[in-house]
Amino acid sequence: MGDKKHIRADFVPGHYQFTTDKGSSFTIGPESAPYDYLLGALSGCLFSTFEELAVKMRVSWEHVSFEVHAEKREDVPTTLRELSITVEATGVDNQQKFSKAFETATRYCSIYQTISGVSEMHWSVDFR
Repeated sequence: MGDKKHIRADFVPGHYQFTTDKGSSFTIGPESAPYDYLLGALSGCLFSTFEELAVKMRVSWEHVSFEVHAEKREDVPTTLRELSITVEATGVDNQQKFSKAFETATRYCSIYQTISGVSEMHWSVDFR
């Protein structure tokens, strides 16, 4: 059986939030809409998957950042039409292995794979 996840969501006039089983609360509103959380979850899942692979492949780096851009469809339901991830990496000891680890992470990251079911996905890695 797979890993089970659970949140509690509460909605009262003017305040919407969800809370994790570990007690972290997140507000849903103009500053942090649901798709912001989705894109943040994607970046967290993708990095965690990449990091695990990079450790196994003995790839090191100093800093990694993701820029995630998404465009929603106009037709209802307004799922994502296209999503692009630009990875910026500094202090990478082996760029080829880094890129291979990231490419493999896109295949194993469950959130990436879930979103790819409705969206055209693109990614690139820039080394600094």
